[in-house]
Amino acid sequence: MRHRHVVAASRSVAPASAAGSAAASEPLQLAASSGNAKPGSFWNEMHVLTQDNAASSSQQRERVGVNASAMGSAWPEVRVVPELDRLLGSLGGWRQRLSDYGFDFTLTYMAEGMSNAVGGRRQGFDYSHQVVMGTDFDLEKMFGLKGLSFHMLGVQRAGRSVATDYLEKTGLIQPQQDYGAGGNVLYKLVYMYFEESLLNKKLVVDVGRMPANIKFGTSYFGCYALNSIICAHPTAISVSSKWRSWPFSQWGAMARFNPGYHLYAQAGVFEASATEGGQAGFNFSFAPLGYVIPVELGWEPALGKDKLTGHYKIGGYFDTSDHPDPFTAIDGSPILISHKPARIEHQRGAWYVGADQMVWRFGPAKDQGLILFGLAGWNEGSSLAGQTQYTAGIISQGMFPSRITDAVSLFWTWQSVNRKITRLQELEYDLGYPLKNGVTLPQSNFQVLELTYTAFLTRGLKLLPDLQYIVHPDATRSYPNALEAGFRLLAQF
Repeated sequence: MRHRHVVAASRSVAPASAAGSAAASEPLQLAASSGNAKPGSFWNEMHVLTQDNAASSSQQRERVGVNASAMGSAWPEVRVVPELDRLLGSLGGWRQRLSDYGFDFTLTYMAEGMSNAVGGRRQGFDYSHQVVMGTDFDLEKMFGLKGLSFHMLGVQRAGRSVATDYLEKTGLIQPQQDYGAGGNVLYKLVYMYFEESLLNKKLVVDVGRMPANIKFGTSYFGCYALNSIICAHPTAISVSSKWRSWPFSQWGAMARFNPGYHLYAQAGVFEASATEGGQAGFNFSFAPLGYVIPVELGWEPALGKDKLTGHYKIGGYFDTSDHPDPFTAIDGSPILISHKPARIEHQRGAWYVGADQMVWRFGPAKDQGLILFGLAGWNEGSSLAGQTQYTAGIISQGMFPSRITDAVSLFWTWQSVNRKITRLQELEYDLGYPLKNGVTLPQSNFQVLELTYTAFLTRGLKLLPDLQYIVHPDATRSYPNALEAGFRLLAQF
């Protein structure tokens, strides 16, 4: 199987993981392990069918670098999953045959159940799920169009949100990532774009419909957690902005350049629209209110003799669309006092820094080690919902030789509400007016502490028990601090 994204291609891994990529590019070297059977022979096909019905061994997972990322094949960096991490395996060899002709596909089912066990508004349990369906067409293999490919992916979502049912009122905190910005869609198009690789894959250009921040400011390590505050992007600098993550889609283009030395630079331009694809993501109209322009610089080294992998990035975005100031009127007075029209903010944005670094390697498989994680983001705009976010985490993956894809993850996040929104709520409270958005006290900040275990049950099946302790639900002291307890089940076909 072949990783199509430069993000994946440029990732530095241990030598055994690199060897695993070569192993994954053939049908798991099955012919070699079936004696002298020739490729395509009857005996080799029988071996493939046998292998499809067998659980993968620790050594096999180590060789192909099976990853514990909770997003699985939905995440661009690990989208093309090795056959040993799929429930259906090679489908009797047909998956590799289709790939040889330029067609790969993704089908992933993810369910999350979460209970508000202590604190919050009231106690209760909610369930949500997400089905990810994606296709990748290698147009070079199909039609000889050198370096060109086409990618399409959509999701089906259903369920309820424990956040608004039991935890708080505004949905500011979403303990269930697969509920995200909204559940209950039959099918929503997430992206549909062409990708052109140039200069021996040093330059990659994407053009089409895709979320503006799907490849900016993100890390699949964040999705070792369930809470959407870091899975898959820092919510403080993206929620209510036009710098959106999936399941939204926008017209746009981006380019990524890899000059070597584990460095990259990328930038894009995306439509800032009112629809952002609509409920189903199939609104293809082009009616920009402005443009979102993200940029990012990164370094992805493999340090020392143990190849301790790391990912460092700094970036941000500009949004040129107009937005009303939530507090200040055109004459500089508070809107609530003067009742004059709001001041218009003609440009806003945010910037961020992020890093993860393996500090101790337990074994040669990909991400098999002790990894430190950090992320910080700051908004530069009065009309955005969030203001600042700081996240720190530690991931221990593959501590036990027989469980090299299991991981224990601990994350802490502090996030603040935009000061303009807080000032408006304080003034409303002082004047005896009902506060907007259903809150009962002015909002300030909240914290999330999350502990997750990723358990590799069998190939293609992972279970993640999860605990989240939330300080100041709704970013107020209206409700007691809350304890969320739940799980994620991830099945990759």
